[in-house]
Amino acid sequence: MTTSSEPITTDHAQRARLGLVLAVFAFLLAPLGLLADKAVVPLVLAAALAGGLAAGAPALPWRVIDRRLALVIGLFLAWCLASAAWSSDPPGAATLALRVGVLLYLLVYLVGLARFLEAGQRRRVALCFGLGFAVTLALLLIELSFRTPLFDLLQGATKSDYAAYSRLNRGVSALAILVWPLSVFLWQEGRRAAAAVLPIALLGITFFSQSSASSVALGAGLLAAALAGLGRGAARLAFAGAVVVAVLAAPLLIEGAERSGLDFSGVLPDTGLFRLHVWNIINERIAERPLFGWGFDASPSLPTYDAQPFRTDGSVIPSHPHNGALQIMVELGILGSLLTVGFLFLLGQRIDRLPPAARSGAIAMVVTILGIACTAYSIWQSHWLSMIGAASAIFVLLQGATKSPPRGS
Repeated sequence: MTTSSEPITTDHAQRARLGLVLAVFAFLLAPLGLLADKAVVPLVLAAALAGGLAAGAPALPWRVIDRRLALVIGLFLAWCLASAAWSSDPPGAATLALRVGVLLYLLVYLVGLARFLEAGQRRRVALCFGLGFAVTLALLLIELSFRTPLFDLLQGATKSDYAAYSRLNRGVSALAILVWPLSVFLWQEGRRAAAAVLPIALLGITFFSQSSASSVALGAGLLAAALAGLGRGAARLAFAGAVVVAVLAAPLLIEGAERSGLDFSGVLPDTGLFRLHVWNIINERIAERPLFGWGFDASPSLPTYDAQPFRTDGSVIPSHPHNGALQIMVELGILGSLLTVGFLFLLGQRIDRLPPAARSGAIAMVVTILGIACTAYSIWQSHWLSMIGAASAIFVLLQGATKSPPRGS
């Protein structure tokens, strides 16, 4: 996430074309995140490619991409490709690693394109994004209130309320992440009551969905925003604590939960018990190959020995562990986790240079992303990576989009 809000020199026509591309991208992001989450991937690809063409020669990748971030990503991907050699399916794992690499670099490039826009163009992008977010929030309320009529129309009716509302999970997760750049923009516009109420109201809405991961993650994001608002030192503490707890301490936390008897306490819902069951098995595999891991994308084919599935009609380990930190550690070992932490702390340096309100919002967004990543989705899923990168691009685009300098920042 680059922090520069100064436009890169290019002519007015190029900036106007790029501004139009990014405004359309900003408007469509939230609605597609709710109704057709896999469509976020082609949206990101189209925005990056069309935006680059619109901006012309000044937007050649080596002139736009954050080089330090690109280097860390390159090291991480090199390790992914190397570890594919001892995965259960080396050709398939290597192919997936290359796909992930292309997507990550396109996302970093999309973030870099934001630097071409002037304040007025950023403001139009912000207004388009706000309109798309408002439309999506209205659609979500309709779906929750009337048992997903739009999803029934798009995907067919389901037999239970749980199955119906669980289809909204990815969209709810997307809104939990995207609420932060919008809240920062509102705060910098002087609409501080709306900026403070919006994520709290969204948290209340998530309680009526089946996305407990989004509720927990958004709640953690609110706490992180409050702590970061106390000053730069507190912001650094919140960011570092979230990274260490979410990425490095994950196996210890799972082991502590097992020893405390949390799975027999009656506190966790069925979905929580399912995750804890899978995480305990993943923890055992991490202990067997802690340094280099089992290989990229090896999670679904890990040995389970005499372990039994949580549900009699299911597999012992599903298609992914539902925990990005454990997935990276079991597949890529400690080295992969350290490279991930290196990337996050490099990102933290960029966030640290932001004005106070933007810094608090950025940390809240990172904490929300980490919270969802540690309880849902495969870390290599294209739609999930695309939403994270797209949210980062929106965050950068909205910096410098206010009519006047933000008050009290």
